[in-house]
Amino acid sequence: MGKNNYIEQGVTISKNVIIGSNNKIYSGTIIYPNTTIGNGNVILNDNVLGEHAVNASETFTGKKFGGLSIGNNNFMHVRNLIFSGEYKQTKLGDDNKILAECHIGHDVCIQNNVVLYPKATIGGLCTLMNYSTVGINASIQQKTVIGSFSMIGMGSIASHSVFPFYIYFNQQYTRPNVAKIPTHLHITEYDRILKELIAKLRKTECSRECVASFNMPPSITNYIYPFIDQLSIKKI
Repeated sequence: MGKNNYIEQGVTISKNVIIGSNNKIYSGTIIYPNTTIGNGNVILNDNVLGEHAVNASETFTGKKFGGLSIGNNNFMHVRNLIFSGEYKQTKLGDDNKILAECHIGHDVCIQNNVVLYPKATIGGLCTLMNYSTVGINASIQQKTVIGSFSMIGMGSIASHSVFPFYIYFNQQYTRPNVAKIPTHLHITEYDRILKELIAKLRKTECSRECVASFNMPPSITNYIYPFIDQLSIKKI
């Protein structure tokens, strides 16, 4: 336990939990074994952190906790459920906002500056890259990668990985997510070529070579290449 933490009565902290400094953790929160929490996090009432991971083929033999790692300066509203890892740690990076009643499955990696709106559901083994957003009641299928600066629209389903930069609504890429994308990227100037790239990647295996053939500047491809590298199923 670090310094200057505010932890209300009614918080349950299991064994083998590490908590840094300057955190605020409110009543009703349960922190399961093998959970690490960094510094400066605000965790409001009734969050469940590091719950036993479950997959559909499992025969239950007792709870096991592969671990949950939470970074720094995250905000969690009420009644979120985050599962422990099963094959590796579930990870939540820095400066993320997890609003009410979200479900985050086992082995999920949420990078930095991600926003989950209320009742977002994230299947196991997903990766949400930097500055991505998931809207109210949106659902993401397991093993999916959500690219940087992209947004899954309210009530939408992402059944495959979603390319960076775009709002994805009702199974369609609509427009660049200009509310999130830094202005210095001049992303609207590349809208046409990016949509051509998306169309090609949806027909063929995703690769760095395919991206490079479109001759975009590093300021753009520096967000696309990490997305390509994360894909376990090389299609979007």
